[in-house]
Amino acid sequence: MLTFKQIKVDDVVEMRHRVLKIGQPVETCYFEGDLDEGTKHFGAFLNNELVGAVTMMLKNTNTYKVHPVYRLTGLSILAENQNNNIGRRLLHFAEEYISRKGTVMIWCFARDYAVPFYKKKRISIKCAAGGDSTYWFSQNNV
Repeated sequence: MLTFKQIKVDDVVEMRHRVLKIGQPVETCYFEGDLDEGTKHFGAFLNNELVGAVTMMLKNTNTYKVHPVYRLTGLSILAENQNNNIGRRLLHFAEEYISRKGTVMIWCFARDYAVPFYKKKRISIKCAAGGDSTYWFSQNNV
């Protein structure tokens, strides 16, 4: 059974190390802002085993003052569990959680190989090239 819940930073760091930073020191898996008060970490559990994680960081911005703005970062699903809609469902859970009080703006940097995943979400997206990454915006009207 697949379930989702808020998790601790150490759990999300372990998942980043296993998926996003393979072969690198675990210290590289701690992101600036991980311990900030407005940061929320979420996990996907398959039969009570952590198989995916994502972080939503509340950010201050002068650009979007109407809605709270969150940065989506570190979306990681174990290789053997990818292409099973776990990432999509985890992201939906995280979006629902952070938008309980209304509309939020969500943004992220996505590596080129991840762009098709975000396009499949069929959310309102603006895209701009940014070096070796792509910059995505999404407004969530939950």
